[in-house]
Amino acid sequence: MNLFKAKFALYYHLRLQPSEIENMPFYEFEYTLENLKDFLKEKNEAEKGQSDQMNKNMPDMSKFKAPKMPSTPKMPNIKMPRLG
Repeated sequence: MNLFKAKFALYYHLRLQPSEIENMPFYEFEYTLENLKDFLKEKNEAEKGQSDQMNKNMPDMSKFKAPKMPSTPKMPNIKMPRLG
């Protein structure tokens, strides 16, 4: 992975300051980056599993039909009285 992308990932996900990353020994930087990648993979797999389970439990909406609404009642025909 590109060094700048790796640093950005640490800034973003771990909310580390640039000075903290620059002061890390190289091996600690590598281990932290590997642990972050593993954590994000596991998190994504768990979220995918949850969304798959949720979709599996949801009823198929194409089976349902919308209820027919009764047509609006017609207004009664009232003759207006003539004035005059």
